[in-house]
Amino acid sequence: MVANMKDNNITLFDFNSGSDEKIDWKKEAIINQNIFLEVLSKIEELQENNKIKFEIHKIIEIIRNPIKDNFGLLNISHNGDTAIIKKEVLLEDLNQIVEVQTIERAKYYINRLKKSLTEIKTSKINDLNLNRWKEYNDILTESLWILDKRDKSGAHNAGYWGNFIP
Repeated sequence: MVANMKDNNITLFDFNSGSDEKIDWKKEAIINQNIFLEVLSKIEELQENNKIKFEIHKIIEIIRNPIKDNFGLLNISHNGDTAIIKKEVLLEDLNQIVEVQTIERAKYYINRLKKSLTEIKTSKINDLNLNRWKEYNDILTESLWILDKRDKSGAHNAGYWGNFIP
């Protein structure tokens, strides 16, 4: 952020200075991670499925309409403890919590969402954050449904994986 002056027009904050990445506000949400995790933890403590769904619906409404943020979920804090999440993925995860039938499953999905915001999990063969795999556009997960059957053509040796799905 830099204050600068161009052609007598004052730009108080230049959010793109020193950064090639631009945030698409329609596709991404910047959340206050501490407050979001605190709200999710309080929801996780609830013992009634209807209350959990009601509270998650409030979060969904805030993500869709930031002006309704009375929790401070979208307030960017001065300590920089924010997370950028694709709105589509976040709303998908929140809707998954709303649609479950049992409290145990709802709590599992809440815990998984919290984990995706706090932990970075990688493997030995790549540097993808496996806790946030849904945010990668270039990962093909539908390959089982695209292919009709296993590939039986060609010589099969240790170097040939067929329709291997990692």
